[in-house]
Amino acid sequence: MPLTTGYPDIFTIPVELAQRILAFCHPWDVAAFSRASRLAYNLVYLPIDQYLWRQLFIALFDHPTEVLNARREAGLPTTSTVIDWRSGLTSRLHAELIASDDFAPQPKRQYALGIFASALQEAAPPTTTHLSSLHASAPPSKTLLWLERIMQASRILENTVSSTDANMLQAHLRAICTASIQDSGNNHTLAYAMQRRSESRSYVYDLRNYGSDNTWGPYLVDGSINWIHVENLVNVILMNLRELPERWASTRPPLGLQATRPHSAPGTYSCKDWAGVEGKWRRYVCFMDYRDLFAFNYSDLADGPRHPQFFEDPRFREATRLMEFKLHIIPMQSSRAYRFATSGEMTSHDPYPPLYFSGSSKGVNGNEAIVEGFVRMGKDGKVHWQFMTIYDSSPQWSSTGIQIGDTGSAMGVVGVWTTVAHDQDDPVGPFWLWKVEEDYPSDLMEYT
Repeated sequence: MPLTTGYPDIFTIPVELAQRILAFCHPWDVAAFSRASRLAYNLVYLPIDQYLWRQLFIALFDHPTEVLNARREAGLPTTSTVIDWRSGLTSRLHAELIASDDFAPQPKRQYALGIFASALQEAAPPTTTHLSSLHASAPPSKTLLWLERIMQASRILENTVSSTDANMLQAHLRAICTASIQDSGNNHTLAYAMQRRSESRSYVYDLRNYGSDNTWGPYLVDGSINWIHVENLVNVILMNLRELPERWASTRPPLGLQATRPHSAPGTYSCKDWAGVEGKWRRYVCFMDYRDLFAFNYSDLADGPRHPQFFEDPRFREATRLMEFKLHIIPMQSSRAYRFATSGEMTSHDPYPPLYFSGSSKGVNGNEAIVEGFVRMGKDGKVHWQFMTIYDSSPQWSSTGIQIGDTGSAMGVVGVWTTVAHDQDDPVGPFWLWKVEEDYPSDLMEYT
């Protein structure tokens, strides 16, 4: 039925047709139209079938039902919810408005950060097959394109937040988004990251941040991920990679939000290898000279101890090493890594049981070591890695990390390395592990 007569044409045609016309508009334009008159408002907000809201949502974001089906087909964790198209769309657009306002109140900033963090988890896998990788033919996630645009255009990742929860949300987003924003050439974000480089180094190399209570990794005491720690690990490594010689400029983990999507890393995914462990990997590790590490933590140099000014000395050097890993799945009974895990770490979350792996690690000098470890699905839905490096049958180095993004993300795993003994004052440093194609060139290096 027509809405009325004697009014503009859109009000003289059936409601269904009017909504179809509005569905071709951007939601901001539809919102502006709804404020033109009471009839316009009724046309947009009164119908109960949510057809218009559904069309507006899927024009900007990944279709939730298609995402759910794709994740089920790929064997990924899912959560079934009733879709409220209007609420889903308006909450995201409200968050976008808040992000554009540098003077938004703290509660609103926290609300927006929560919406953005949720959107990260609701992106579609690059394909619906178990043999997927991030390649040119895989259509990008519309949800992540939207999020990336907002992160590049706003300062919400830099603006101060006051609560602990908001700080953790902001750090979570910065850990994942900063890499892609820096890579895009966003000047103010790059300047912000460089400004924080010494602060990030201070956090990463502060020995007080490691102990049995956080399993010598980027965790809080309750076992949840410490995203502030992860963010600082990411920032230290990325800033170091920017200084590598041109020869290795392109040898870096895949950056950009599309690289956080599930199963975007190369390889085959199955119930026996749900995390895509098997295959060839690259690993960057960064480290300080131990004399510098000790001086930073315990001396009075540069307003110390543990003052960021320590890293402003032009004589300071931090080494970066590129290594090659080759990993394969092994039975639990064959794994020495199992003996180094606690019962809490190895809790099985069916259908994602802990995966035990073994393999080799090779550096630029050609010396090979054995790698053994495990991957587990945490209660938080994140993939957690732990492994040790073994020389001459003796475990020497221990590494603990978090998969950045979803299961099998191309962006890989960021974490902390230290010794297996975990003695007081043992060295620590950040690492970044990511999966590569089998024919990836073996051009390894060490740079100081």
